[in-house]
Amino acid sequence: MAVDYVMGAVKGDFDVGILMSLDTDMKPALETVRDTFGGRVKTEVAAWNTPQRHCRKLSVKGVWCHWLQPEDYAAVQDLHDYNTGAP
Repeated sequence: MAVDYVMGAVKGDFDVGILMSLDTDMKPALETVRDTFGGRVKTEVAAWNTPQRHCRKLSVKGVWCHWLQPEDYAAVQDLHDYNTGAP
């Protein structure tokens, strides 16, 4: 995923890259895109935040972290049953 993130920025596939991960192994990829492209490619991360558990932020200087609530997930969830093909 880290390689795909960097390569997407290199190929110009996105102008804002939001990585949904708090895995610290992703920090070098985020830092590479941030440092290589400066303001041309905005680098961000997203993480779940629930009343039961507040996730730790993946801390990378200059990288914004979006906190997503359960209702954010509910608003975009895919209810299609891909096992049966029925909606």
